[in-house]
Amino acid sequence: MFAVLPGSWKCDLPDDISIHFRSGREETLDSVRSALVKGEKLFLIGAEGVSSRKKWIAANDHIALFGSSPLIGSNREDLGPRFPSLMDLYITPDGPWEKGVIGRVPEWRLATPAELSMMGSDALVSEGVDEAEVAGHGGARVMFLVRCHSWDSINTEVSPVREAASAALDLFNLKFTGGGEEQ
Repeated sequence: MFAVLPGSWKCDLPDDISIHFRSGREETLDSVRSALVKGEKLFLIGAEGVSSRKKWIAANDHIALFGSSPLIGSNREDLGPRFPSLMDLYITPDGPWEKGVIGRVPEWRLATPAELSMMGSDALVSEGVDEAEVAGHGGARVMFLVRCHSWDSINTEVSPVREAASAALDLFNLKFTGGGEEQ
């Protein structure tokens, strides 16, 4: 498993899980591509976001109406097909989080309840969707965990990232073979 997390998240993941604390966009995308080239098939991606109330969400899909896709440009044949299907990209194990759709916006801190409603999503994020799309391009599966703040309060709960990693690994091992093909 390869994890891409916000730098502010405290976590104590097992040593066999590689962690990249999010930095610049291209550096972070390159770290995901590098993990794919090394054969990684499961990613844990974390992000901060906003929702109607404080909570944790595991994404089961995303809406990306804003910004450009990291898959624009020349194709990386070593990672996957030109137009990969992102259907079933996300794995959403049970845990102390809700399951829902996330929407990508330019800056979640400036988003409004109307934008959340208009997109029909459960939370808005600014980071993480690009990393998930690149992982999906390489044929990997993603658990995307979002710490949701509300418009009037900050979510200060410690991230359940260790529990998320364990649940994602269990579900991945249950549903997929070593090649990542559904059983």
